Amino acid sequence: MFYGLVRSQRRALGLTQAQLSSLSGVSLPTVQLIESGRANPELATVERLLSVLGLETQFIPKKADWDFLVSCGVPLTVLQQNEKKRVLKEFPTKSRFVEEMRLALLEVCSAKDSGEDNRKLKAVAATLIALQTHYPSVYVEFSGSEKVKDLIKLKGLEKLRRIALAGLMKML
Repeated sequence: MFYGLVRSQRRALGLTQAQLSSLSGVSLPTVQLIESGRANPELATVERLLSVLGLETQFIPKKADWDFLVSCGVPLTVLQQNEKKRVLKEFPTKSRFVEEMRLALLEVCSAKDSGEDNRKLKAVAATLIALQTHYPSVYVEFSGSEKVKDLIKLKGLEKLRRIALAGLMKML
């Protein structure tokens, strides 16, 4: 957690809470609340503290759980006869599926043109087409995106759409 990181870095640098407060310009009570896990600091406050502690903020895109999406019907991989199906730790829900599909969309829209990325793009596009035609109440969650509108225009995805639809029928 953030508060533990602040405390451990401060201690590693041999600083007291008062010294960290003085160097960062963040009030001592705020430093104390952050280290105790009872504060909800603004990003500017976090950045001032981290700067003194030799750290920086970084925003990293969250990756889609492709195994989960495949288990929900996204036609990305075909299991070989000797492979075992992934056992899900949770029952796939519509809300989790929508969340993971959003992450997948972000991932495929920002991906380079590698073979794996192209396979993921086609699998997501086929799933969106299946949702549009058979599950419009779920498709509406994605329909505002211009990239989605471009993806559902892709041709040659009929077989993948049928595979996606078979998987979606089990989940939705």
